[in-house]
Amino acid sequence: MSKEKEYKIIVVSSPSPISGGGGFRALRSLREYVKYFEAYLFVPWGLWSNKRVLVNSISYLRELRHIGVRLAGTSQLPELLFNLRELFGTRIFERLLPLIAPTIAHLKISTLNCNALVVLHECWDAVYCGSILKDLLGIPSIVLLQLPPFYGSKERFLNILKALRLWRELGSKTSIERILSEIEVTFLNISEHYLCRLRYEGILRKYNIILGISRAIPVEMSGNWLDYVTCLDPGVSLDDEDLETIKRIREKIKEKENYIVFGGRPAADKGLFEALISFKVISKYFPGIKLFVTGGIPPKTFSRIKRICKKLGIEGRVVFTGFIPREERFKIVTKARLMLYPSHVDSFSYAVLEALHLGTPVIAYRIPALEIYYSKTPGVELVDEWCLESFTVKAIDILEKGIEAVEPPKIKSWKEIMDEELRIISKLINRN
Repeated sequence: MSKEKEYKIIVVSSPSPISGGGGFRALRSLREYVKYFEAYLFVPWGLWSNKRVLVNSISYLRELRHIGVRLAGTSQLPELLFNLRELFGTRIFERLLPLIAPTIAHLKISTLNCNALVVLHECWDAVYCGSILKDLLGIPSIVLLQLPPFYGSKERFLNILKALRLWRELGSKTSIERILSEIEVTFLNISEHYLCRLRYEGILRKYNIILGISRAIPVEMSGNWLDYVTCLDPGVSLDDEDLETIKRIREKIKEKENYIVFGGRPAADKGLFEALISFKVISKYFPGIKLFVTGGIPPKTFSRIKRICKKLGIEGRVVFTGFIPREERFKIVTKARLMLYPSHVDSFSYAVLEALHLGTPVIAYRIPALEIYYSKTPGVELVDEWCLESFTVKAIDILEKGIEAVEPPKIKSWKEIMDEELRIISKLINRN
């Protein structure tokens, strides 16, 4: 592909690893896009609504500006929604109202003459803003789904809801608080689930191309979405910088230490609380062992998690590192004897891929993403969702006996993935 910046694209994204794997992947895409296109960034309201994430993301936004990505605009929700969050102590208003009445969002954009629009997330704020911008600018569009925007399987949805209920149950101080939390989480997630499906069913098909980061995306959405979604299969891999860092770390670190690591973002849908329950049993068989949990956690949430650890009797055995640089996290995973990864939500999983490259075995749930890409991979053990007893028994077995081999799956390189992604964008531009 020619490196002459003949075309302009506008990218709707929250490009920050602070917000998770999706934000990290979006950041990497933008770093590549700007080499070939004049790239303009539109930031949807999700980034601005979380002050902690926003503050920690400033350096990444500055980096993008430094390499040539220009800010095209932003969207924001009314301040009233955040005042209601503070008043009632719940995010229910800012989660549901944009789905019920998306026009409450205020979009600010510079006048642009672009050739195409690319949305890099499946989140409602990004998909909705992208749909408005593509119509406003009259340009062809692509939306990249990094996670399923909704679940066609009722069983899968209920398994995720069960994880959120567990978090509320364990973190509540009183029975009344537990009942109120149960009502809130049930109402919010069931209503959001049906609203999401209703909204996405109509809006996604208005995009010229729907890209899925993996085959798991349309599988999770079910129905006839396999006919509508073009899958990168997968669209995730480690880049040359990551591979070089991993090689350097593995050459330096030869011995495992007496701890295991939680693999995902510290959240209920990633299985944090199931991992804590499993670790409680594991620690009885291995009294000196510790569990490391990486990733940033808001102060109020952290207080509740610490209370849960105390309730489970594992306080002092769980180490929370907070957000740490990528290389430091690699070192922690390299030294770990095992990664616990009972995640309910995934499309491929950076965490599992990184662990295998770092020589650390993984035990995880058999959800579509992990079944498709890791079921035959040496070093990965999968059990059915919510089979915590089997999950824990497998973990203990690995810690006692070890594992024969740990190998990453053979997948496309990051360069091959980006070449494919850039070809799709260029083809979309040139067909108009």
